[in-house]
Amino acid sequence: LEFPESCEGHTTMADQKPALTKTAWEEDQANDKFLFQEVASQDFLSFKFGNTTYQKQLEIGQDKSGEQCAVQCSLRTTSTGRQLVWLEHTWAFLGGSLGCAEGEKLCLGLEYATKNNIPCVVVCRSGGARMQEGTLSLMQMAKVSVAVAEFKRTGKPFITVFLDPTYGGVSASYASQGDVRISVSGARIGFAGPAIILNTVYEMNQEKYDNDCPPAFQSAEFLQEHGHLDIVLPDKNDIPETVEQILTCLDTSSKSSFTPPTPSTREPNRDCNYLATRHLKRYQPTDITLALCGTFVELSGDGMAGKDKCITGGLANIQGKPCVVIATRKGHTPGEMAASNYGMGDPVGYRTALRLMNLAEQYNIPVVSLVDTCGAYPSFQSECEGQSEALASNLLRMSRLKVPIVTILVGEGGSGGALAIAMGDSVAMLENGYYAVISPEGAASILGKYINEEQKKFKFPSDCAELAQAQNIYAWQLQQLGVVDTILLEEEGEDCDKWPVLKARVTAHILKCFEEFGALDVEERIKRRYQKFRNMGKFDLKEADPTRERQPVVPPSPGSFRFSSPMSAPRSTFPREDSLGNMSGLRRTYSLSSDSLEEWGNALKQAPQDLLKYIADNTINGTRSAHFGKQPPGMGRLGNIQLPITDELREHRKNAVGAKQILDKDGPEAVIKWIQDPARKEILLTDTTMRDAQQSLLATRVRTVDLLGAAEFTSHAMANAFSLEVWGGATFDVCYRFLRENPWQRLRAIREAIPNVCLQMLIRGSNAVGYTSYPDNVISEFVALAADAGIDVFRIFDCLNDVSQMEVCIEAVKKAKKLAEVCICFTGNFLDPEEKIYTLDYYVDMAKQIEKAGAHLIGLKDMAGLFRPQMAAPFMKALRAVTKLPIHFHTHNTSSASLASGVAMTDNGCDIIDFCISSMADLTSQPSINAFIHSVDYTERAAKIPPKPLEQLALYWENVRTYYAPFESGMKAGTARVFDHQIPGGQYSNLIPQCDSLGLTHRWSEVLDMYRDVNKLFGDIVKVTPSSKVVGDMATFLVSKNLTCEDVRTRPVETIEAFPDSVVKMFMGDLGVPHHGWPEDVQKIVLRGKEPMKTRPGKLKAPADFEQVKEDLEKEYDMAINSEDVMSSILYPDVFKDYVKFIQKHTNGIPTLPTSAFYYGMTVGETIKLHAWDKSQTAPKGDQPIDLNMTITLKRVHPIKKVDKRTLTFVVNGQSHDVEIDEESKSGGVTTRMADKSNPNHVPSPMLGEIRGIVKKVGEKVAKGDIIMQVVSMKMEVAVAAPRDGVIAEMFVKEKDKVLDGSLVAVLSAGDE
Repeated sequence: LEFPESCEGHTTMADQKPALTKTAWEEDQANDKFLFQEVASQDFLSFKFGNTTYQKQLEIGQDKSGEQCAVQCSLRTTSTGRQLVWLEHTWAFLGGSLGCAEGEKLCLGLEYATKNNIPCVVVCRSGGARMQEGTLSLMQMAKVSVAVAEFKRTGKPFITVFLDPTYGGVSASYASQGDVRISVSGARIGFAGPAIILNTVYEMNQEKYDNDCPPAFQSAEFLQEHGHLDIVLPDKNDIPETVEQILTCLDTSSKSSFTPPTPSTREPNRDCNYLATRHLKRYQPTDITLALCGTFVELSGDGMAGKDKCITGGLANIQGKPCVVIATRKGHTPGEMAASNYGMGDPVGYRTALRLMNLAEQYNIPVVSLVDTCGAYPSFQSECEGQSEALASNLLRMSRLKVPIVTILVGEGGSGGALAIAMGDSVAMLENGYYAVISPEGAASILGKYINEEQKKFKFPSDCAELAQAQNIYAWQLQQLGVVDTILLEEEGEDCDKWPVLKARVTAHILKCFEEFGALDVEERIKRRYQKFRNMGKFDLKEADPTRERQPVVPPSPGSFRFSSPMSAPRSTFPREDSLGNMSGLRRTYSLSSDSLEEWGNALKQAPQDLLKYIADNTINGTRSAHFGKQPPGMGRLGNIQLPITDELREHRKNAVGAKQILDKDGPEAVIKWIQDPARKEILLTDTTMRDAQQSLLATRVRTVDLLGAAEFTSHAMANAFSLEVWGGATFDVCYRFLRENPWQRLRAIREAIPNVCLQMLIRGSNAVGYTSYPDNVISEFVALAADAGIDVFRIFDCLNDVSQMEVCIEAVKKAKKLAEVCICFTGNFLDPEEKIYTLDYYVDMAKQIEKAGAHLIGLKDMAGLFRPQMAAPFMKALRAVTKLPIHFHTHNTSSASLASGVAMTDNGCDIIDFCISSMADLTSQPSINAFIHSVDYTERAAKIPPKPLEQLALYWENVRTYYAPFESGMKAGTARVFDHQIPGGQYSNLIPQCDSLGLTHRWSEVLDMYRDVNKLFGDIVKVTPSSKVVGDMATFLVSKNLTCEDVRTRPVETIEAFPDSVVKMFMGDLGVPHHGWPEDVQKIVLRGKEPMKTRPGKLKAPADFEQVKEDLEKEYDMAINSEDVMSSILYPDVFKDYVKFIQKHTNGIPTLPTSAFYYGMTVGETIKLHAWDKSQTAPKGDQPIDLNMTITLKRVHPIKKVDKRTLTFVVNGQSHDVEIDEESKSGGVTTRMADKSNPNHVPSPMLGEIRGIVKKVGEKVAKGDIIMQVVSMKMEVAVAAPRDGVIAEMFVKEKDKVLDGSLVAVLSAGDE
């Protein structure tokens, strides 16, 4: 318990006030008779701490206060001659703290008051229990409490006063046990003082404490607002008068001069209107309280934790009769009504009423309850605070309350909220009030049937009036039913400003009830009350039919307690989930590639529940949920951008003859001749917007629906383009991994929308579209499938510029009669005399090898934008000297210099150049095609693409881009730093989220420098996927481990955790070998004794057995599998498996969602439309087209109805569907145990990420270096290897668990254990 600050020099609010002369406080003290002055504090523990003894402290306290202990007791006579016991703490004596002597004196004072049957007042000013007296000081709280309990049996007032400060054990015992609790403005009051809270809860974090601390915390005003104090006075000198008022309320000596009015003989009004009870000028319970009570002391709050805006009350005296008044507050102005919660009580209010009832019973005085409420306050907080319990407790208490209860229904009597303060020995009702189980409006809302809002507006008021009469809610009706005993007639013209007749009638009624029910003994009063309410109700008694068979009770289904109007949407009868969680008869109706869109569409229309579950999960659990306001700002701010195809554009496309038309008609060789034709002067262009631009800017996250939104217009606007790059690269696995789309379907859909321009893809040679080498037959089959699906131009590259790694792919493309564009991946600076690896001669030799390999075109792939404008002339001159193959230039504008490079290459005879739409250009993307066209306009090489339609496309893509804001790289401008770190543009935007997933975003600059250093560590290699990914993996790994490249070379290898899996594979030779070889020392360190490959990886890999893979997949997934599925499974086994599991859970309709719903879920009231975009498969077998469009509206997000369960209501094409989902924890944290670095048996996670590929199990033996599992972050994988020989004793993770860097994943034991 808290002891106050040192008494010496410690000042309080009261000390700081100027001295007052002849105050009311001092006048009352002057005549005090002090009692029990012999009681003195004692150092019975011989307490000493430091250099100070308790005995010495007592002596100082006695000298400063002139007292023997910190509490004084006196017999006081008030100004009106009333006697009471006055107990008061003395701050000057050890801060008024509570010790044994103080406890004794308090008990003696209370016992004196008990014996003499007089009131008792305790004035508290204390820091709490006195620690120098040990646990016995704590026991004084209990000791005084038993004395307080005994005193309260007298029925005399126990009043406590809180002065500044009152803390600790005093506040937590007798000070808070007062019937009436008084304080002074600004006084500090509480159990645990601020210093204790700061030290214990906030661990001395002052800033957090200050931020969390409520306004005016622990002040008297704060405690009154929270129901702990009844009265807060401006000044200490107001206390005597307030005590006098309290005692006056309870005085029975005064005589009444009231003359009852002559009773009226007229009948009660039967032409009632419930709306009249709500008139602002109508008299209300608070008006009656103030008018009838000669003295009234309001007691504020429930005495525990709250103060209600509506239900109030206190001690009162009506015509010399003490009583407790309970009244509802409503207000006569809109502002007053709002401040009174519109006359609705919450649990605190009903507990305030309960406290007042208990006080009335303690003092043996009657209760007057004045009721005017439309009902208990219906809110979340009320329910959380136990509204039902509060109402129920009041009903129970009123049933057996020992004192008379006089209830008057003044205006509205709304349901249980009114009844909980309206039971009584007498229940009277003002003539024009009403008392109902539900308001007329509520009844009409449930029972009324309305065709539309217009009819409801017209008919609703009359329905309310009719239902009010039908329910018998008016006074004259309720008197006949026995609910109301007395009707108090109202006078026409009287209102809250003037109501003398009604005032007299109410007063007379209350006094009559006091007399009648006060004359009864307690048992008789309670018995009559029991019979009164026990006899309420009307019902029939019928003989039971013995032949009738009892029907079994069927529990209600979820959601059955719903009111539905005739306008409600019908519920669907979609198939329900079976015991395995599968939709019966649904998921096996289509293949992964949806070869029959008719089947897919019918399945989706029959059972949208799985699709809705995905939307619901995204809405509630999505990290960027729009429902919770987490979507990017400005999303879709440009509205629905239309791309109308004009007659001019149609004519432009019709007349265009380009590479696609020639390729389809005459083959690839004819295309090459067309490009090389000297008569054709214009520069040819490739637009990369749909592939490399979005990969570079938006981490490859652009969805097919958005690509197709521009596809048809692009086919017209860019009819003269050489090609459109739309597929390959990272888009393949991202479709499966993140977008939940089938990349093959994407390609076919784009081909359908753009039949007239060559479609181009990026293929990684022997790595296909993966990050490792594959068997040769896989590469050949992949090319064949891609060509069949619509690819015309295959841009082939090898990440280390090894032509032998591309030969299989080149041959496959030629076999498919498509264009093989073979790339030189550009890096370094051949203009620099110090450049020894990537010289101009190196690139000339590459061109020779490529032509010899059978390429149709040479691609110059400048991944990072390192090709400077001044390089164009020497480069083109050197290559033209050795080859006549068309040259296709690809670059990135990371440095902001690449538009100039494109113009320079055009001027020096380059044949084709890559650009992209301006709103998707620059930064790490390609330069702007819009800007380039104007840069070469009116020249011999001007492009034949009209610029104006491109501006419409730019607007479309600008709007689309807003939906992908979370995937932006964060770059605001180009950076010439790329010439230092050399990160490819396509990798740059993906590296940022990878760093974010590893918690390295704040170390981004270090990652850029480390990327440069790792490149040098690896021997300065060509950096393009997948080699660039390896460099990035190593860079982020080293930064996360706080290692340097020098550490890799110099530290003992066993002190460095397993390197990323991609690094190990690259040095094994899985990606090939650079032309200048690997640094031998680094290769040995990375491989840790393993022998690298000696030949091309593809040659060492056994050919894939496609038929066997298909058979295995069909067996595993129990679905139809085609050649594309087989290929995808070979390229990305785990990714493909996750994709299949996903569509089996959600259907394969996810790609039809608009992007807003896919990434951000839906908001309540939002309507979306689904569109099947795979148009190549929409032709039905019959004559009628299939309508696959679906409209989905999110109607409601229900509150959580049980632990972690939430229901969402959707309307799909007019049918209503409820979807229940698990709501995930919003903490977002990773809860794992951390490995003990000093424990050799602990196996830690090497990085932050997700557990994948556990290959060992508990009880299995492992040798040092054996792989136990993988940790994956984005596309980076790091193996978890056994640190020593042993046995897996415990496994602390499972598949897909989230782990931190250093999380404990497994524990080893010795092999013989």
